[in-house]
Amino acid sequence: MRFVVHGQPKSVVNCHCNLCRSLNGSAYSTYVAVAEDELELTKGEPRTFAISEDVSKQFCDSCGSPLYNTNSVYRGLAILHLGALDNPRAWTPQANIYCESQLDWVEKLDQQKSLVQGFG
Repeated sequence: MRFVVHGQPKSVVNCHCNLCRSLNGSAYSTYVAVAEDELELTKGEPRTFAISEDVSKQFCDSCGSPLYNTNSVYRGLAILHLGALDNPRAWTPQANIYCESQLDWVEKLDQQKSLVQGFG
C-alpha cells in the first residue's frame, strides 16, 4: 500500500484519547491530519474497519499496518498514522490533545533514561 499527500498537513498531534489508545495498543497515537481530497492512493487499496458509525480505520491489506483514520467529527480529514509515513522524522507534533485521558506516566518518561540495554 502506497500513498502520496498533495499539500501541507493541517496539524500534527499526539492524541491521548481512550479510543486511539485502544485502537493502536499504545499510550497515545501521533497523527498527521491532511485534507482527505489531498490524499492520493498510488498502490493498493486499504482495508477498512468501522470502529463506530463515525470512525473508520484504514490499514494495509498486505501487512495490517494502520494507515489512516477517518472520523465524522473531523469531516474532510484523513488522519494519517505518523509511522505510516516514509519520513516520520520530518514531522513534529504541535500539540497533545485529549490530555484528560493521558496516562500519568507519559510526562515522566522524558526525564528517565532507558533501563533496558538496547532500548533508547
